[in-house]
Amino acid sequence: MSTARARLPAAVPGDPAAVRLQQFVYRQLMYLVVIQSVATALLGVRLPWQTIRREGTFASP
Repeated sequence: MSTARARLPAAVPGDPAAVRLQQFVYRQLMYLVVIQSVATALLGVRLPWQTIRREGTFASP
């Protein structure tokens, strides 16, 4: 019986400082989104539905 293994691509060497910067910026963005969501929920602000302008006509048969 043979074992089939999927080959994973080798890790691409990159700048560790760039990865850390990306993680930091992403984390700050997620904090902003969570804080805005919690504040909106606590204040009871309701956002209106986005409406789509109707085009064309419809005639019933």
